[in-house]
Amino acid sequence: MGIKDEMQSKAQQAKQKLQGKQDEAKQRGQSEQERLRQRAEEARQKGQQSFDDIQDDLDDRT
Repeated sequence: MGIKDEMQSKAQQAKQKLQGKQDEAKQRGQSEQERLRQRAEEARQKGQQSFDDIQDDLDDRT
C-alpha cells in the first residue's frame, strides 16, 4: 500500500507542477499579446498623425 500512495503522491505533484507551468505560459502569452496590441495602437496613431499632417499640408496649398 505504501508504494501505491507514494506513486499517487508523486503523480499529484507532477500534475500540479505541470499546471503551474501551463498557467505561467498562459500569463506570458497574455502579456506578450497585450504588448503587441499596444505597439499596433501606437503605430496606428502615428500613421493617422502622418496622414493628418499631409492632409493639412494639402489643404494649406489650396
